[in-house]
Amino acid sequence: MRMTLCVLLLTSISWLFAAGNVGLLGDESPRIVSLENSWDQAETKHDSKAMSLLVSDPFDYTDDDGSYMDRVQWLAHVDKGIDQYEHLDSSKMTVHQHENVAIVTGTYREQLCGKGKAVIRSGRFTDTWIYKSGEWKCAASQSTLLGH
Repeated sequence: MRMTLCVLLLTSISWLFAAGNVGLLGDESPRIVSLENSWDQAETKHDSKAMSLLVSDPFDYTDDDGSYMDRVQWLAHVDKGIDQYEHLDSSKMTVHQHENVAIVTGTYREQLCGKGKAVIRSGRFTDTWIYKSGEWKCAASQSTLLGH
């Protein structure tokens, strides 16, 4: 009987401990959405320094054309201003948080200026954010163009 009570007590304590850790960070959705908006600003302004504060090391990026860039390549891409944005914004963002990992899905709309004419495109994206050492960093990003 004592052994059963001891096992029940230990099980209850471990369940309480586990339950307490599930929401250790709490709902970080507003913070992560803010980081996504900062991403749009950094990309629009070709600010690779600001972008470097948002992406982890390592970082994996898959562009809407299927091309792949690692962290160094992505930051160089942003810095060179290859994409000449007139406007870029994300919307309909949903954050699915799993303790220290958050998956963000959403849509984006961009207006680019290329070869003298404006191009408007929209797409979907999926970003994976990891919470480490007190900071959220994007570890992977993928975008897909939507057909018009």
